[in-house]
Amino acid sequence: MTAFCLLLSAFCLLPSAYSPPHAQVRAHTDEGAVALGFMLRRLQTTASVLHTGAHPDDEDSALIARLARGDGARVGYLSLNRGEGGQNLIGPELFDALGVIRTEELLQARRLDGGDQFFTRTFDFGFTKTRAESQQRWPEREVLADMVRVIRAYRPLVIISRFTGTPADGHGHHQYAGYLTPLAFRAAADPREFPEQLAEGLRPWQARKLYVSVFNDANKQANDPSVVEISTGQFDPLLGRSYYELAMEGRSQHKSQGEGALELRGTQTSRVRLLERTPDGVQHDPHEQSVFDGLDTTIRGIARLTNLHSDELDHELTDIERDASTAQEKFNALDPRTVLAALSAGLSHTRATRATVKNLSTQKDASNEADVLLAQKESEFEQALQLATGVRVEALADAETVTPGDTFNVTVRAFLPDIKLARYRGFQLRAPAGWRVEQQEAFSPGPPDAPTATFRVTVPADAPPTQPYWLQRPRKGDMYEWTKDDPQTLPFAPALINAEATFDTGGTLLVITQPVEYRTLDPARGELRRALNVVPALSVELSPSLLIIPTSAQSADQRMFAQLTNNARGEMAGQLKLSSTFPENLTDKLLRAQPTATPFTLKNQGARSTQSLTVNFNVQEHSMYGYDVIGAQAVTNKPEPFTLTERTISYPHIQTHRIYAPAKATARRFDLKVAPVRVGYIMGSGDEVPQAIERMGLPVVLLNEQYLAVGDLARFDAIVVGIRASQTRPDFVANQQRLLEFMQQGGALIVQYQRPDYAKQNLPPFPAQQEVKTENGQTNILRVVDETAPVTILQPTNPAFNFPNKITAEDWQGWVQERNLYSFTTFDSRYTPLLEAHDADESPQPGGEVYARVGRGHYVYTSYAWFRQLPAGVPGAYRLFANLLSLPKASTSK
Repeated sequence: MTAFCLLLSAFCLLPSAYSPPHAQVRAHTDEGAVALGFMLRRLQTTASVLHTGAHPDDEDSALIARLARGDGARVGYLSLNRGEGGQNLIGPELFDALGVIRTEELLQARRLDGGDQFFTRTFDFGFTKTRAESQQRWPEREVLADMVRVIRAYRPLVIISRFTGTPADGHGHHQYAGYLTPLAFRAAADPREFPEQLAEGLRPWQARKLYVSVFNDANKQANDPSVVEISTGQFDPLLGRSYYELAMEGRSQHKSQGEGALELRGTQTSRVRLLERTPDGVQHDPHEQSVFDGLDTTIRGIARLTNLHSDELDHELTDIERDASTAQEKFNALDPRTVLAALSAGLSHTRATRATVKNLSTQKDASNEADVLLAQKESEFEQALQLATGVRVEALADAETVTPGDTFNVTVRAFLPDIKLARYRGFQLRAPAGWRVEQQEAFSPGPPDAPTATFRVTVPADAPPTQPYWLQRPRKGDMYEWTKDDPQTLPFAPALINAEATFDTGGTLLVITQPVEYRTLDPARGELRRALNVVPALSVELSPSLLIIPTSAQSADQRMFAQLTNNARGEMAGQLKLSSTFPENLTDKLLRAQPTATPFTLKNQGARSTQSLTVNFNVQEHSMYGYDVIGAQAVTNKPEPFTLTERTISYPHIQTHRIYAPAKATARRFDLKVAPVRVGYIMGSGDEVPQAIERMGLPVVLLNEQYLAVGDLARFDAIVVGIRASQTRPDFVANQQRLLEFMQQGGALIVQYQRPDYAKQNLPPFPAQQEVKTENGQTNILRVVDETAPVTILQPTNPAFNFPNKITAEDWQGWVQERNLYSFTTFDSRYTPLLEAHDADESPQPGGEVYARVGRGHYVYTSYAWFRQLPAGVPGAYRLFANLLSLPKASTSK
């Protein structure tokens, strides 16, 4: 299937009835009379909007809900990236894995507010303050091509940019998105731009109007006719609440970003300013009340919208419009049968009109445009018919995961509330090329209102693992790699297998498509649905995946573990072997592992085996900095060894996904010392800093709620507070007096970055602030986003820079993504600033790391991005953090 066809399928333009995307949110807007009411509303119009932004959570979700649910428009949100560079409030996942989570969270939000979701291929490299850096790391032509692709496929009448493309947007990604949107608005209509897309089957498209969001009241003048104010607080009887309330429920799905929102009632508005409009096809109204003013978005308007001239077409469009209007007028939530005749007639008329349009060969371009709109109407009539008849189809596999060569069963069942309204005509199972599908039983002897068919499906022996399509190939810099076979710009690839059920609804054939899923019961959460995934028969994982080897060691023995997991349904047996990425003539000198090959037998699916390994690195022979020194593979009777580590991303609010990486461990060798201190750790939102501390040779105790409340804190020399603990650990907030006493008695409290609520709650031992007011009245936080920004040590004699490691300029090399975030902006004189760093052309910022004596102990607030540097194996970060941990053993004299 071409990328173009996949895009059309995502937009419900193919002639098959609607099935909701995989999601964990159970939106009442998807089912029953409410869903039917919204679909009838959409049937009346051809209105469409594309909203653009830079990240997950940038979108004006209230505006999306109003336009999609209230006005019945097709509305898409195009995000430049998937938010991989942000922080994670709900777990330890960062970078690519975080992007998977945030993609899912966007889908949950769209399921509620009624929008569609798209992306470009950019990777979120983290916060930037300039458009120039975004432009440098995301090549303009490539990003613009992706935006044009979405516009040409989605074909919106209106485009609304969230951002202006100016420094007023703040984040450099925002500025870039605002800068590119007008370029895409024009380029999508130009056949000279990106002609390779036209060769694929896409066609140029000129959106009629371009708007930009207006963020505050000061920008709306009473006599400014270019600003349109749109009510989002309006109550909708179908929803039983306002669009704003619905949108905020969707907003609260952005859980990894901590975007939970109040579902406020009452007056709420979104504002947009008209930037451009095409001279043709738009009747200019100097005082617009809607973004669709001046556009003919009626069904009859399809002919005018596409410049298609035919008397026969005008009559047929009038028939379709009458059918849609009749269905809406006759809608009775308690008896959906009242709309069946009008919907059946509308579907038949739409199909006939498509045939008429295709025969208008003398107006090929116009007829193609009209056919796209009519295909959308056909899909909407089908969806409405399905909802009105109450027919439901489910396609359930007997396994959530299958391995290459596996055979599994799929049961397809339809549920017909009234067999007089819809009669079953047959089932089919659609699988990718190379998959074998055998129908076992065409029709079960069960009741006529629940026809059932079973299929036996065999997975090809060379089937690749199922993972997000944009992660199947290595990134090139900060851009993902797509191929022509990928579903480019879509959130995820379509389901592996789909069931098709055909019904006769009063003489009109209706085909319902349903993705094959796995159903399971969670005793606490109830029924769960999971997407069918192909997984490797064996998963191989080495831990730890990062080894830190001090240069002071003459010869370093490292204890490692190799874990094997059997994903196959039967027994898997073979040998686990280790390999080195050193040159072959050096391997024996540099690396010795015991044992080098270990037999294993895993009896059944889910069985695990953990092998203990001792790996010896002869550190005198070679510097191992930067080497991927050891890999693992499971050799069985299969043609190829198993070399992938499977990582499952699973949270209650999103669909489960799996991503894969080579089974390997990386070694870093550098000068590292640490004092023999006892460390407690208060985990916040989730990070991998405790593992890094253990790599230094220090045991770490994770302090749970009970221990923090009544445990013996005096047993620790240092307690480290994880990122965002003030948001996620109420017990951390509640036990500040105990932590204060811990410091007064001689302990060191090392607090990693916290959000501004940390200072607002007066949690530091002395007053401090984490926000600063700008000239325009906005509240900002201080951060240094350039990971290469110079860092000045303000207290060169402080033990933090001398014991046990002597810190030099080299320790600031090789950092990833950023220096610090959420620094102190102002602070009490009892704090001593230790470091100063700032981005180019900005004022000095000494609040990134501050120190204070508290009684006999130590307090350090350090906003430097240890949670990124330590898992990445940055040598200087280990040396700096080791010194902080060692403070209780160091002299505190200045």
